[in-house]
Amino acid sequence: MSNFRPNGHTSVKKNRKERKRPANKQTKPTALSSDIDLLLEQVRDLKIDGDKKRLIKIDEKSEEILKVMYPVFSVDVTRFINFLLTRFFQDHPELIDEIRKSFKKL
Repeated sequence: MSNFRPNGHTSVKKNRKERKRPANKQTKPTALSSDIDLLLEQVRDLKIDGDKKRLIKIDEKSEEILKVMYPVFSVDVTRFINFLLTRFFQDHPELIDEIRKSFKKL
């Protein structure tokens, strides 16, 4: 996946200089389903409040996907992870309640 280029361009190195070559015009990109398009648009539109940074470890499979999110879908990885966390906490409010209860006990 590390050699992937957006918009169908491939890089060709010749004499230590890199030049871009357009992809074959006969190939057409496959259309994404409307559900995926809607989801990606929601991720792109997500507003991130705050400037806190956190170092996290990502497994190899997820990293391969994350590193092509922006070139392929124009989705920033930070927005994508924030979107996933927001969705997860919305889908599991009991987790937030349990954290609050445990915090009060400390």
